[in-house]
Amino acid sequence: MLAVVSGKKTPSVVLKEAPVARSHPAPLSTSSELMSFTQSRIREQGTSLFPELTAYVSIKLDPVKSLEILEDDEATTAAQNVVNKVYVGYIAEHKLRVDDEDEEHGRYRINLLRSGLPNSSPEDFIEEYMCTPVFPNTDHPSRAPLNPTKAFPVGWMPCYHASFDAVTLRVPLRYADYSVATHLPFADRVRLNIAMSRDKEHRKELMPAPDVPQISNPVPIHALEEGVERDSITASSPSVSSRGRTLSVASRNEEDVSKPMPPPIAAMSYDLAAVPTLADPQDLLAEIKFVEKHHHRLYQEAQARAPAKRARAREEIARAIEEAKKLDDAAFGHHFQPIAATQSRGEVSLQANLGVTPNKNLSFRSNPSHAIMAFFRNRRFRAFIRGERGGKGGKG
Repeated sequence: MLAVVSGKKTPSVVLKEAPVARSHPAPLSTSSELMSFTQSRIREQGTSLFPELTAYVSIKLDPVKSLEILEDDEATTAAQNVVNKVYVGYIAEHKLRVDDEDEEHGRYRINLLRSGLPNSSPEDFIEEYMCTPVFPNTDHPSRAPLNPTKAFPVGWMPCYHASFDAVTLRVPLRYADYSVATHLPFADRVRLNIAMSRDKEHRKELMPAPDVPQISNPVPIHALEEGVERDSITASSPSVSSRGRTLSVASRNEEDVSKPMPPPIAAMSYDLAAVPTLADPQDLLAEIKFVEKHHHRLYQEAQARAPAKRARAREEIARAIEEAKKLDDAAFGHHFQPIAATQSRGEVSLQANLGVTPNKNLSFRSNPSHAIMAFFRNRRFRAFIRGERGGKGGKG
């Protein structure tokens, strides 16, 4: 670019804005922080909320984080001894958050990926070919393979999506570069969902029909009517109704103790190349059952220890209050007075200052406005008397 200065053309200096160094953003901790990011900023950085629907991720269960909600040292120690493997799955559904207190995690349903055909399970009415192959694997009698956007590692072959290998897990909320993720295209997702639905229907067909209860000795109608009358009389009995309330309270306490745990927490990543071989999804299901079983047991044990902890806390608070009283007595030389006694003495003192005869039927404590009005009424009257006396004295 040229600039004209004193009739001569001289090159002008054009300053270019130095590129701004972008650092990788820190993970966000809450959903409110995530929602504060605009779509334009997400597009600019090439990131999206993690994990994306339809993306494949590596999965490693985190038993310590999963049991952290118990706030119990024994639970943490037991969780640290759990052996967990790395699995791979496809993000099929983003579950709605049902726990308002858990703002740091998202819930997802994941269809797990396996190497080789699933084992048949006659007792569960699951057959070997209740699955869908993943390219380049084509070994299935009736279903074409799914075609992800990127090829899977060779060590995973042959890959399948078993129709009943699915889990629901929680994932810490953050955002990540979606361009590195491997996705399942829309048409393949539709085919996979149709295949899974058909396998579920076929499984129902394999299940035996439930037995219809048969009454061998029909009960006469008059006996039924007598039973209804006895039930109505028994229901009106106070002892039975109070017993019913006791049972309902007991059942609520039992529900509190057996409070269901939220889905386990897992660490996930888009980096599938870091997974050399696929672990059996049944092992992940076993890990989840282990965590759930220990969560239930450890939760009950923690609840059993809770009364003793609360009692110790009450004792510590009582000691702290007593120490505070001693310090106050030493500093100010008086003792705490009960509120009721202080009010009574104050009421008597106020009545004495006002020249009011104590009245059992009149309580300034119950109606303080009467005391205030009487106080000022008496003050005005006394001031008037003093003024009159002073005036007469001045004249004399």
